[in-house]
Amino acid sequence: MDASAAASATDAARGRLDLTSLPAPETLLDRLRAPLGAWLPTRRWFAHRPAGPAPQPLDVEVEAWAGLRVQADVAVLWTVLAVDDHRGGRARYQVPLALLAPDAEVAEDALVTRTDEVAVADALALPAGRDAVLALLAEGSGALGPGLRLLADPAPMVRSALAAPPTGPGASSRVLSGEQSNTSLIHEQPGRTPVILKVFRLLGDGENPDVILQSALTSAGSPHVPAVLGSAQISFGERRTHALVAQEFLPGVEDAWRTMLREAAAGRLDEAALRELGTVLARVHADLALALGTVPTGDTEARRMLAQMRGRLTDVASSVPTVAAHVEALGTLLHRAAEVPWPAMQRIHGDLHLGQVLAAPGHGWVLLDFEGEPLRPLAERLREDCPLRDVAGMLRSLDYAAAVTAREHGTDASGWAHAAREAFLDGYLTGAGIPPQDPATRVLLAAFEADKAVYEALYESRNRPDWIDIPLAALTRISGTVREG
Repeated sequence: MDASAAASATDAARGRLDLTSLPAPETLLDRLRAPLGAWLPTRRWFAHRPAGPAPQPLDVEVEAWAGLRVQADVAVLWTVLAVDDHRGGRARYQVPLALLAPDAEVAEDALVTRTDEVAVADALALPAGRDAVLALLAEGSGALGPGLRLLADPAPMVRSALAAPPTGPGASSRVLSGEQSNTSLIHEQPGRTPVILKVFRLLGDGENPDVILQSALTSAGSPHVPAVLGSAQISFGERRTHALVAQEFLPGVEDAWRTMLREAAAGRLDEAALRELGTVLARVHADLALALGTVPTGDTEARRMLAQMRGRLTDVASSVPTVAAHVEALGTLLHRAAEVPWPAMQRIHGDLHLGQVLAAPGHGWVLLDFEGEPLRPLAERLREDCPLRDVAGMLRSLDYAAAVTAREHGTDASGWAHAAREAFLDGYLTGAGIPPQDPATRVLLAAFEADKAVYEALYESRNRPDWIDIPLAALTRISGTVREG
């Protein structure tokens, strides 16, 4: 063994990463294309899997990268990976990678590949990788590399929440479990504000609504969102968007989905709490309208949105035969929606359901994740929308809570669902200053709820066929109301 090989072996034995033994980053990343192509489809946040019963390897392009941190045992590279979006274009994902000694201990789920030279892992799954990201925000620093520029913009609060370095006495970090479209890190340190730092995986081109809307609400002093503590922007090629956002973390609280499942199973209903949830949504809409403005809804815009609903109904009915029975009635409903006045368009949550709501002591109801539907194009999610879309989303979520309760416990929760929906709707309409039986609002709410149920029918037919009765029951109810006049 020559001296160089002996030195490398010694470093490996110590768990050190010998950067001098690795090829240039461009060469290394090119060699990682195949392992990344096999690993990406296994990630919950990856939304562009090839069709087929099992994940198929992808053709991955490393579009841009920058070095984030180098230490004795790990180097972190921030990469942007491009893959086929199955619509004739390319989708871009953020994937921070950790380079470690080839014999480093790495959990199997975090490991991308291991060679004689290096072990490569998802950096966010490792404490050292999470520390590198947290330090980026705490220091207000950035990274610069071939085709990639990254810059953190921390608010003053984040500097007190994240001590520099963020791995101070008693500090701990972990990945939030259960997420499907992004990756969030929880950082806690005694005597400091807990922080949740969300790294957006799928990248668009333009400002991320999750950052813009929650920052606007934080600036307005809204108690109904966790305070935004900072963010970072990334640019690669001609694109520029948000890479991550940090907010106050509310530990030990339960989301409203779990709360409502428990309440429905027990046959209990806290109508006052649901009215308050409706009132909170009305306040959030009002704050967003004041902070970010509104746009009058003219006939052209209303008809454009209704045309989208008609197109979705036609497409889904062609692939889900049980939806076809409702096409005529829902077509009548959409015609009525074109004849009534619409509220002004504004920025909204865009993907509101019970899982996006927390009951936080000292805060009341708190709304999360203003990113909108992650698979919708970013340009669409940045547009003003009808606030009744959020209301309809919550009504559908309450319906689902009752239906899941019935399936799991064999009880009829339809009465609970009706009362829960009415309490929430009463709170929203009162908070928004809308008469409870305003005919235009009722027609539009039915149209948005039907559109959501049509989408749900398509989703369930593809993913949980035995659940399709849940959206079909809603379509039957809405269609029946239309036929009754």
